[in-house]
Amino acid sequence: MTMTGYTETERQALTRLQRGIELCERPFADFPLAEPELLELLSRARSDGLLRRFGAVFDARRLGYRSVLCALDTPAERIEAKAQIVAAEDGVTHCYERRPLLGGGDYPALWFTLALLHDEFSAGLARLRGQLEDADSRLLELPALRRFKIDVVFDLRTRARDESFPGAAAAADFAQAEDFRVFSERDRNIVRAIDQDIPLVEQPFNLIAERVGIAPCELLEILRDWKAAGILRRVAAVLRHRQAGFKANGMCVWPVAGDIIEAGRRVAAQPEVTHCYQRPRCAELPFDLYAMIHRGDWDATRALYEDISDRCGLKDGEMFASLREFKKSSMQYFK
Repeated sequence: MTMTGYTETERQALTRLQRGIELCERPFADFPLAEPELLELLSRARSDGLLRRFGAVFDARRLGYRSVLCALDTPAERIEAKAQIVAAEDGVTHCYERRPLLGGGDYPALWFTLALLHDEFSAGLARLRGQLEDADSRLLELPALRRFKIDVVFDLRTRARDESFPGAAAAADFAQAEDFRVFSERDRNIVRAIDQDIPLVEQPFNLIAERVGIAPCELLEILRDWKAAGILRRVAAVLRHRQAGFKANGMCVWPVAGDIIEAGRRVAAQPEVTHCYQRPRCAELPFDLYAMIHRGDWDATRALYEDISDRCGLKDGEMFASLREFKKSSMQYFK
């Protein structure tokens, strides 16, 4: 799909909507487009396949979830069968076939993320490992040891990363922190009501409050508290990056010989980088700094990888191209 069906004002609005709406009674009022036009734009973007969802983006850790990036080392002829097993798991949100684009090499090709509640995580990962591993297949766990940057906003006007999203660059914090709240059933109902889609109407929080059985002012107070505490990142538009023109999705990896925190901060400071993490090295994947980049084609993505490597003084890395997408969904919390 191209963006030719959208005006400059509409592209501007869709870019801004990715950064999040205000937690107030009329969150769609303060935009260049009038509320009815803005809501019609969102409906059209959904029909076009551009809008994946409009809802809450949470910090899963602060909801009590643990997550891990996994790579399955399995023969090429078994990837599709293994991917079907992975995609059927509720806790899996992303599953790709990724291949090295630069030097080649024999690396695991099936990659996915798994997120489960803390008290279910170990058993759930063990169950999935039992389904996937055999004489020819080995599952590798690559948890985030530190995260340097999270979240992404795609600028639909320039086809570049939109770096004006506040808080996109994160400190080098530990990714599996234990500081999460115990959520009441009422609070879990609120999470369930907004973690996929909110009503696309002028006063969406009034309808959500009615669904969960509390007053709108009480709901907004809870959501503002969650945002201040880092539990709720934003309520926003989440786009399908391929439909938005960002079709070449690359996972960049490097071995870092020196200060990993300094290297991570340098990479995270690059405006084109959407996510950046430190992960453990292993024999099959001798890298510890991981970053995601997106461009319109593979030549541009490769050039960007090389440019970032030069700018940040990193060597001996690799870029894995996301060739096939077996699953990409938003997490359903407290399902």
